[in-house]
Amino acid sequence: MVESTANPRYRGFHKDPLSDSIDIVSGGETLVKYSGPTPDPNVYADETTQRYKLGTRLAVDSRVFHYSRAGGALNRHDGAGNNDSWSLTNEAPNQSAAAGATTIQVVNTSATANQYQGGWIAVFTGRLQVRHILRNDASDGTDTTLYIDGGLEEAITADSTWVTGYPSIYYDTRQASLEFTTIVCVPVCVVASGSYYWGQTWGPCYGRVIGTVPGVTTADREIYFGGNGSLYGHIEAEAATAGGYQRAGYLLPKTTSGGGDQLYMLQLVP
Repeated sequence: MVESTANPRYRGFHKDPLSDSIDIVSGGETLVKYSGPTPDPNVYADETTQRYKLGTRLAVDSRVFHYSRAGGALNRHDGAGNNDSWSLTNEAPNQSAAAGATTIQVVNTSATANQYQGGWIAVFTGRLQVRHILRNDASDGTDTTLYIDGGLEEAITADSTWVTGYPSIYYDTRQASLEFTTIVCVPVCVVASGSYYWGQTWGPCYGRVIGTVPGVTTADREIYFGGNGSLYGHIEAEAATAGGYQRAGYLLPKTTSGGGDQLYMLQLVP
């Protein structure tokens, strides 16, 4: 396995010249991206079939993207929020798990295979244990089995130890509509509900603006996400709320009094 030098857009991928495939290591697993002729992953189009693990990282020029799923239709260049919550909140599993175990059975009657892949689970034993969810089995009608990234330090006691689960932040991204949503990426294409796409998380990015374009006054360089995923400049964000909007990044071009801009350095996940 060698790193590709044929195309700099493959940065972060590895090309195997023997099988003519592009691989990437994600979550400790090697994922084959393409076989045969190797086109670039297209960040400007969504797709109905999931081809990569959610959260897979892709570096393109000076930008970074993470593979995401849309729970609703998304606008291009508006921040997409993490809409997901899990019914597994402060709940005691009905199955025990010994110290050292790397699987946890939790009550879930409808989970599909790998629905919670890339999520997190907090286990409230004597010492709080937080583990990354590598994958999960489909529900057997009562429980689903979670595969975690490290053995338990303390055992789970059935019907006694409480746990709380969190799905992948990229599993159910939606157009933000309220200020209770955290933006996790920015689509650079229109995305249909239920489709998969590369959501930008770092690097030069463009956005729609709420109200005044940032940079029209002095010392107005910081950029924030508004409640619908579009942008506020620093001064307008402070005027709109008591400083609680989520920071998106900072303005890139030089601006003038009365002449702002919307190209900014997105700073979510590098």
